Amino acid sequence: MSNTIQHQPVIILTHPHNDKDVLKKGLVKSGLEVITDVMIETDAIALSEAEKKVIFSCRRIILTSKRGVEYLFTQLRPAEILDKSFICIGKKTAMALERKGIKPWWVSHGKTASDLVNELRHARFQKNEKWIALLGDLAEDTLEEGLSRLCDFQRINIYRTTLVKQSSDETVRRLQKRDKVLVVCTSPSCFHGYINNYSNHIHPGIQFASIGPVTTKAMFAKGIEPMIEANRSTYEGLLLALKSKLTPIYR
Repeated sequence: MSNTIQHQPVIILTHPHNDKDVLKKGLVKSGLEVITDVMIETDAIALSEAEKKVIFSCRRIILTSKRGVEYLFTQLRPAEILDKSFICIGKKTAMALERKGIKPWWVSHGKTASDLVNELRHARFQKNEKWIALLGDLAEDTLEEGLSRLCDFQRINIYRTTLVKQSSDETVRRLQKRDKVLVVCTSPSCFHGYINNYSNHIHPGIQFASIGPVTTKAMFAKGIEPMIEANRSTYEGLLLALKSKLTPIYR
């Protein structure tokens, strides 16, 4: 291992992932030490009969993540909503939908809700169309604020996010040793979970990396400025930012 790698910080990943995760694989392949300390869990929110009726009566359905796709189709069969036009944020959400046998009507080029709103403002459709967005309960009101003037918009929460209220012995050990640590957060929830569990162990050697503006905003609200923010709010974008900035900073 080179001297540069030896002086790199320990990377703490706070998001749910597996060994195929792009971010984890890329960091490990770069020779960085990566430990896992997942700060959030998600589970489905059961659709009420009234919410199902809204879904059946709408014209278009907005899906913002792979989780949204997964939790929708654990409760409804694709055949029940084949007549809907699906709008997806990002290619990965679209790919998850296509694996269910449904081709999306619109796939945003951007990766955030703000990107989608900006793109749809230039689209042509009837303003009285009934649209719904299937979101996580902690998602901001970006879509509602941006689309309510363009269509008959309604939000339905399809899954909930809970913060893990348990510290990791390995993370505590690293913090107590005052090792250089870079905490990588892919959502405000991951960041809040970390702060809640380890606020008593914060020291100057701890830095944070953010996947994008929404997560960075949560960090600034706690008086923390991230050392790294991805230019693109994707795992690939965050990986690129980490790989490009870690070496010169920690030489």
